[in-house]
Amino acid sequence: MRSIFISFLLFAGVAQASPVALEINSGYTLATYTGAAAVNAGNVDIRSTLFAVREQQVGNIQSWYLFFDPSGNQSVQATLDFGGKILDVITTSAGLASSLGTYGTDVDGDGVFNDYSSRAAMGLESGDRVQWALGGRTLAIDWNASDPGDHVRVLVQLVPEPATAALALLGMGLGIAGATRRRKTR
Repeated sequence: MRSIFISFLLFAGVAQASPVALEINSGYTLATYTGAAAVNAGNVDIRSTLFAVREQQVGNIQSWYLFFDPSGNQSVQATLDFGGKILDVITTSAGLASSLGTYGTDVDGDGVFNDYSSRAAMGLESGDRVQWALGGRTLAIDWNASDPGDHVRVLVQLVPEPATAALALLGMGLGIAGATRRRKTR
């Protein structure tokens, strides 16, 4: 019974919580960033786009790096749904730099870990706001950015996909039924 139960749990997938814009400024977009320019350096310079970078998954926690790097001054307001429970939002330069080793990724996929440039420029300025509730799924931002932009790291708890969770429960039920049957035949 134990081996059946364990194998079903090992193969049970998890939903990849990716941010979805519930509300965002008119004319703005939320996009996945895969460019070659390093984030935090003010080199992206794309107006009207809030970017998300899917960082490392550690256990059942998926990290997302959100940044807004327009050319010149620009403001963005948005409410994003991450599809899973938000466990933490890291907004300070020190917090972002210290969690980079755990959650950072090779953004442009070139095999060189140089995509976060200036660690001192990470984070938010004093007038920027981020609102979220622990365990909630949504994050509201209100940022006024200039070079090198605004940045946060959002840690989201991954949730089992309904189909694979159902398979895991079915497997557990079959394992229990098999164990019960073996006991009766002895």
